[in-house]
Amino acid sequence: MKNPYAPFLLKNAFWVGVCLAVVLHAGFYAWGFLRHTQVVTTREDAEVIHVERLLLAPPEPPPPEVKKIVKKVVRAKIIPNIVQDTVPEPEPEPEPIMVTDAEVVETVPVVEEPVAPPPPPPPPPPPKPSKDSLMKVTRAYLMGLSKEFEKRKDYPATARRLKQEGTVRVQFTVARNGAISGAVVAKPCPYSSLNESALAAVQAVSKFEPIPAILEKDSWKMEIPIKYNLHQ
Repeated sequence: MKNPYAPFLLKNAFWVGVCLAVVLHAGFYAWGFLRHTQVVTTREDAEVIHVERLLLAPPEPPPPEVKKIVKKVVRAKIIPNIVQDTVPEPEPEPEPIMVTDAEVVETVPVVEEPVAPPPPPPPPPPPKPSKDSLMKVTRAYLMGLSKEFEKRKDYPATARRLKQEGTVRVQFTVARNGAISGAVVAKPCPYSSLNESALAAVQAVSKFEPIPAILEKDSWKMEIPIKYNLHQ
């Protein structure tokens, strides 16, 4: 049994195909037109990029070729210095010296004597003694000499009986070695017996102790009192 709507369906299918073809052609045409006129923007302050300019812009020319610079190294030729060997002129030979017998002198070897070492420097002088030390030595020497005269003193018996007293000053010289000489009465007392006794006491001591070296005296002239007192 045939379908009574078959011719109608075929006719509708034909026109539907025609409409689809027209729509497709129109769409392709509109798409191609928009492709060449579309402008792509990013943001308001961004630079506008024209798509058609990018598509239709001629290709950038290739970068220029960089010519290679070839450096040529020129090696210098080393020319050796040619020095001509100069032949020195021969020196003239010295004339022989004729020596006669009179000119022959015997050479005696000189023997150097050893040099004696210099003598050692003299020792420094001792320090000078002070005045106090000199005074102490002087007093000690004089007291010892006075005691020696007192031992030799003889009080005359007549002067004792008459109660005669006095002081006799006797002057003399002492050598460095202690020898005593030149004794005299420098200042006598009123009694001659006492004066003679004092002079005899000094003359009895012919030699005493040497003068101390610290005093630096070759001879010493001095005067010593000899006392005569009954109450001693």
